Amino acid sequence: MRSIYVVTHPEATHAVEKLVGGWYDSDLTPDGVQQAERIADAIAARVPSSQTGLFASDLRRTRRTAES
Repeated sequence: MRSIYVVTHPEATHAVEKLVGGWYDSDLTPDGVQQAERIADAIAARVPSSQTGLFASDLRRTRRTAES
């Protein structure tokens, strides 16, 4: 059986600046980068890297989350 993990991006600058996200191409905040790293560590502890596939949008905040 396969598992699917759905992850949203962590804290991004648009949220801190009280802007509506949508297609606003904001980056992760420093806290958001740390949160993304913790998410990556949690998934890596559960799933061997040889068995993973990753899909993300091309927005900066989601790309940086995926790169973690």
